[in-house]
Amino acid sequence: MLTREQIEEIQAESRERGIAIKRLLQEKGIPEHQYFWWKRKYSKAEVPEGFLPIAGSGLPVTASMPGSSPARGKAKADPAGENWMSIELRTVGGTDMRIQGGLTPAMVYTILKSL
Repeated sequence: MLTREQIEEIQAESRERGIAIKRLLQEKGIPEHQYFWWKRKYSKAEVPEGFLPIAGSGLPVTASMPGSSPARGKAKADPAGENWMSIELRTVGGTDMRIQGGLTPAMVYTILKSL
C-alpha cells in the first residue's frame, strides 16, 4: 500500500531530479502497477470542494466567477467582453492545471468543449 503522502513524495522527487516517474519507481523497487493503482484510487476518492465533474469526461472542474479572484482585486471589464477568470482542471489521473487571465465566454466554452 502506498499512502497519499508517498505518492506526492514520488511526484516531487521526480520533478526535482528531472527523471521519469517510471524510472524513479524502478530505482525504489516499487512496482509501477502499484503506484498507478494507488494514485488513481486517491484521485477518484475525493473531489475538492467547488469542483464539479463534467459529464462523460471524469474531470472535476471549477471556474471562478469573473472578478472574484482576490489576487487581482477589482475586475476590469474589457470592451471585447473579457473578464479576469480562473479555471482549474483536475484529470482522473490527478494532474492539475490552472488557466487564468482575461477570458471571453467563447474562450471558456472552447476550453471546456475540448475536454
